Amino acid sequence: MVYPAFAAEYDQIVSTSDETLDVGIYTIETEKTTLLKIEFLKPGTEKIQQHIDYRVSITKDGDYVFGPMSRLLHTSPGSITIPVEFSENGAHIVHIEMEGILFQPIPLETASFTLNIGQAETSIPSWIKNNAGWWADGQIDDGSFVSGIQWLISNNVMTIPPTEQGTGSDDVIPGWIKNNAGWWADGQIDDSSFVSGLQWLISNGIMKIS
Repeated sequence: MVYPAFAAEYDQIVSTSDETLDVGIYTIETEKTTLLKIEFLKPGTEKIQQHIDYRVSITKDGDYVFGPMSRLLHTSPGSITIPVEFSENGAHIVHIEMEGILFQPIPLETASFTLNIGQAETSIPSWIKNNAGWWADGQIDDGSFVSGIQWLISNNVMTIPPTEQGTGSDDVIPGWIKNNAGWWADGQIDDSSFVSGLQWLISNGIMKIS
């Protein structure tokens, strides 16, 4: 599940794979590096969950920009800051793994974000919001919405930042993406938050762009 950001500081908030935690991220630009801030949150709240065992990696086009980590790290305050030097603009995937809370091991849970670096342009015709709202309300089925967005991107009617095309056998669209579409149609989240859902569909092979 993805929520609209509770506080202005978070660029994105997503739930972990089993929804035990939410994870919020935002970036701070410095002269030499980008500081990636990651905070582990109690589900549906702004409260930070302390004592998390985690790993973080960042990739672009399948190549590691940061990581991978060979062992778990521990954050006592429940927040971490990672300085990253991004040598290229475009879409980067931030992948987070968690295996412990409050010194107790938990089954592996993951959370992933698409982080757009640089001035990659996003252009979305306003009328697409109507389609997104109809899809969120169940008036358009998943296949029709996905094929429509595929056509718009492939024919340059709609522009999103470059995204690595993934492959996958599962065509099930997570509920949080449909929620995002509804929130975007209602003006509750911005274009970049909606686009991050489309990028997730592309990178997981559900939406194929030619």
